[in-house]
Amino acid sequence: MEGRKNIYSYHRNIATYYGAFIKKLPSSTGKHDQLWLVMEFCGSGSVTDLVKSSKASSIKEDWIAYICREILRGLYHLHQNKVIHRDIKGQNVLLTDSAEVKLVDFGVSAQLDKTIKK
Repeated sequence: MEGRKNIYSYHRNIATYYGAFIKKLPSSTGKHDQLWLVMEFCGSGSVTDLVKSSKASSIKEDWIAYICREILRGLYHLHQNKVIHRDIKGQNVLLTDSAEVKLVDFGVSAQLDKTIKK
């Protein structure tokens, strides 16, 4: 589902999805095989990580405004393509090393039928 959404959701605020593979685990481990998603690298972590790491100091208002604006741009793009994310939270908003804001985790997103009237 994650990859299917990204096919028509290319946008600077949506993490690029490259593919998926199944990691086979030895049956002797008693664990199930794992599905791995290959996505754009966002090396600065999530917004949740940012908040936790800056507990002692406050995050500047202009930085908060920037993150919110970029989230809204990504959501606007999704909504224009009739996709609802349905799980926006700090853990699903990632930051790249160059301070780009990326939405991830479309596991519970919904594709709206294009025939629905407003």
